[in-house]
Amino acid sequence: MIQNPEKTTDGIRAGAGSYLVNKKHIIIGKPSKTCVADIQERAVAAGQILNGRNIALYGMAALTDDKDDPNRQHLAPNVTLINEGIIEIYLDEMVKAYKDQIQANKDDTAHLYRFVKCFAIAAGRNSMIVNEGIIRVHFDQEEGDTPVYGETLLAGEGSTIINNGTIELDGNGTFATQARAIAVPADNVTIVNNGEIKVSIEKTSTVRVLATTGKGGSIANYGEIDVASSGRLMTIARFADTHVINAGKVNIDFKAHFIEQKVSFLFQSYPLACALYEHCMPNESILPPLINSGEINIKLEGSEESTDKAVAFGIYSEMVGEEKQVHRFENTGSINVTSTGPYKLTTAELGCNIQSAKDYPYDIQIGEWKTAARDFADTRDLILCRSGRVDLKDAEFTIKGGGSYRAEDLVVQTDEGKEAGDTFIISGADTMKITE
Repeated sequence: MIQNPEKTTDGIRAGAGSYLVNKKHIIIGKPSKTCVADIQERAVAAGQILNGRNIALYGMAALTDDKDDPNRQHLAPNVTLINEGIIEIYLDEMVKAYKDQIQANKDDTAHLYRFVKCFAIAAGRNSMIVNEGIIRVHFDQEEGDTPVYGETLLAGEGSTIINNGTIELDGNGTFATQARAIAVPADNVTIVNNGEIKVSIEKTSTVRVLATTGKGGSIANYGEIDVASSGRLMTIARFADTHVINAGKVNIDFKAHFIEQKVSFLFQSYPLACALYEHCMPNESILPPLINSGEINIKLEGSEESTDKAVAFGIYSEMVGEEKQVHRFENTGSINVTSTGPYKLTTAELGCNIQSAKDYPYDIQIGEWKTAARDFADTRDLILCRSGRVDLKDAEFTIKGGGSYRAEDLVVQTDEGKEAGDTFIISGADTMKITE
């Protein structure tokens, strides 16, 4: 990173096919023509195409004007944007300026925008974004009900996004805040974190650090991710057949808080924290395994605000509908999940369908899995399912401290699942392996 970079309050705008390197300290705190875009966006979520109009602050952005309205923009394709300096964004003044123009709900056509947004760096399809410096997004807004969507690094379909530097998301936030580090609503995107990503926001509705809602592509964490927040923390997430691996370190301090939903497109959900997350719609594609070969540490801090429904998992998988895919999970690293507070809260190294409202069983295969010895039948915190068909024929459990265990000790159904009569099957126990 450049020492003592020149400071500026102007964002940097590039066009299609551009190559641009930022070496300055960009400080964006107030909306102006040099740092605000009125963007028509096309996104992919769970196989659906979503279109929407948003207003966004930006530090670096590749933009093209709309052919019918030059006051509106689209993200431009085939761009390389590199940050070697510092990009810093403050959201309070942006929210104050545009809160009256935000749609109250999805059917409200009297207002223009779905969100107040920000992009530290953004580009369209077939682009590359690299952060070699420092990026800070400050969720310092005081208005509590305005939907705010903070996207740090964003690019379109077929793009590559790499963080080799530092990304920091901080502030008090609000429960209408969606905080994103590198979360891309597009297909076939490659996301790599080699650096540090720190999220410390008191109030959020959801947090995603490395994620894609599209199909294909890959996500890899080789660096360190630290998250301290509330709401729903889906740290490294996929919503389709994206390859996912954590080979770095993920630390989560989850101050669980049940939030009355303030963003119209999301469903009401109970508090959740996890390091690896998947929520796939039924389809015919072959799913690559979710793999943790690194270190995961999660502290769930329960309270009256969390209710007794707050949950935390090293890896969490949840489906909607009758699932035809096989879901495979491996942990060759370490997963440590703990909880405190007035309630006995649900935690496990792997959780499946815990928060499902209905019986949605699907095929689950366990590969290599390393853990520490304990009374699994009592703790019920290794592999926990509300519903599912768990195949252990290729499972290889390495249990530090040894012991003799049955498959029914290692893989357990929740009490809610039992009471509801949800589908729960364990197979392959006769060939699974357990070593010390």
